[in-house]
Amino acid sequence: MSTAVVQNPASASTESLLTTYSEICRSYHAIDDFRMKLLGLLPLASLAGIVLLDKNGALSQLTARSELAGFACLFASAFTLTLFVYEIRGILRSDGLIERGKKIEDLLNVQGQFWQCDEDARRGSVGLPNRIGRLFNTTVASCMVYCLVFAAWLFLTLRYAYGLKLFGCAISAVVESL
Repeated sequence: MSTAVVQNPASASTESLLTTYSEICRSYHAIDDFRMKLLGLLPLASLAGIVLLDKNGALSQLTARSELAGFACLFASAFTLTLFVYEIRGILRSDGLIERGKKIEDLLNVQGQFWQCDEDARRGSVGLPNRIGRLFNTTVASCMVYCLVFAAWLFLTLRYAYGLKLFGCAISAVVESL
């Protein structure tokens, strides 16, 4: 059995920092990749579901079939909210990984991807263009996607599960999604 002799404790520390940094990067990118795929798939799947519901005219007739369509819409709106809760979890985990990655970058004296994320977050305090730019980030974009998809499903739920008229459904869906 051989034992490793550490010749230089500073290099071992740097090596362990780099290993940890690599794992943080891998985790961050895996979460980010999953979130982006979900954000791209959710609106497409929702549109496909709406088209499929209307394919047989279920959304245009107030019948028993329409009640089933209303239930499907209610389920889809609840499912969208559930995915949004999962998105919030991903945002919080990403923020934690950014914070840890930034600390390691500081220890290694490098300005990497997490340093850039931190700079982007602090940039909003100086000048109007930077404040506007700060509003356009992944968190705002994902919230907008989930709100729009939820509003669409809620609109259809109110219309076909509860028989509300078009204008009432639109107002209710917009107010509820805010």
